[in-house]
Amino acid sequence: MKKTIIRLGTLVLSVLLLAGYVIPMWSLTVPVSAYDATADKQAVKKMEEELAVLRGSSAVASQAYKDALAAYNQTAADIAAAEQLKISLDREILALETEIEKTQELLTTYNEQLEYYSVAVVEKQAEIDDRYAVFIDRVRINYEDSFTSYLEIVLSSDSFSDLLYRVDIIASLLDYDKRVLEALDRSKKELSQMEADYQLLQYNAQQTLDALSEKMPELEEKRAQNEALIVQLEEDFVRLKENKDATEEEKRRVEEQIKAKQAQVAAAEAEIDRKIKEAEERERLANYVGGALGWPCDIKHNVISSYFVNRINPIYGYREQHNGIDIPLPYGSPVLAANAGTVIVSEYHYSYGYYVVIDHGGGISTLYGHNSKLLVAVGDQVTKGQQIAKAGSTGYSTGSHIHFCVRENGVHVDPLGYVNQP
Repeated sequence: MKKTIIRLGTLVLSVLLLAGYVIPMWSLTVPVSAYDATADKQAVKKMEEELAVLRGSSAVASQAYKDALAAYNQTAADIAAAEQLKISLDREILALETEIEKTQELLTTYNEQLEYYSVAVVEKQAEIDDRYAVFIDRVRINYEDSFTSYLEIVLSSDSFSDLLYRVDIIASLLDYDKRVLEALDRSKKELSQMEADYQLLQYNAQQTLDALSEKMPELEEKRAQNEALIVQLEEDFVRLKENKDATEEEKRRVEEQIKAKQAQVAAAEAEIDRKIKEAEERERLANYVGGALGWPCDIKHNVISSYFVNRINPIYGYREQHNGIDIPLPYGSPVLAANAGTVIVSEYHYSYGYYVVIDHGGGISTLYGHNSKLLVAVGDQVTKGQQIAKAGSTGYSTGSHIHFCVRENGVHVDPLGYVNQP
């Protein structure tokens, strides 16, 4: 059927030429078969959906790895803390054992001293009792025979000075007995005080020993609990390390799948671009349809919000070369063909959204992106100013507008070199 139409067209042109009819140059363009990217785009779309699923899996795997790594690190920290606590408990128990040992030694010393002073006090008391008995006997004898004894001492004196001497001797004897008794009494009191002091020391030492002995079982229990905790934590550590390694391996596996899928998508899109360029090259061999390009929408929408310049991407924030111009206009507004030509792309793209590419021959093509609805299909022949879509904000877009591009032999060029801004 297609060959028949071409033959009829050729026959009509021949007749017109023979008749001397002047044919406009633009009408000599013979439409060639356009590349239908629908199937390839659907394949890319499917791969992009698979890539989105993989990215979701990657997010889950990354979070699982982060959680596993956090648990692994926390357990490692817990083990370190438990081991540090074990060292502290061991030191505390050792110090307590040393203190108990010293207290026991001190208590033994106190007991020995107490026993010594108890015996000394008894001995001193016996000495006091003996001396006191002698003193009492002497006092009693002196009292009973004091007059005769003292008179005999006085009368037996040879002189007055001898008398004074003998009186001094009597006084000294009495004073000596008194001082001996007082000294014995002081010694007894000192020994009694020392005994009392050592009894207090013994009591305090025993209280300390009892307190330390009561504390030891508590520390031993803490140490046993700590050792059990370390065993449990080390078991958990092994398990969590296995989990961490497994989640890390899963994360790596999914990331590799994403890289592979991204490579597939890039290769598929590169293949589509190659086929489009081949189609454009075939169209380029035909003559340009002629005439200047028209404004791709109603001329009242004549503001350009972003030019063909190196700019900061409004969505991702990185610097890029903007490959066209952006013309803001209300949602659903008509998008017009800049010139006559053949529709070579009419599809959805994750970045351009719903977009159309029209080949105008001579290697010139135009692109219209971010539409809300497409009104033409691949292979359609369109005329200049024909509505081909409705404006929108699909794909990577920040508001309703037309993203308008011009390509010359497959290379993006500044559209303002081909179309005049109203």
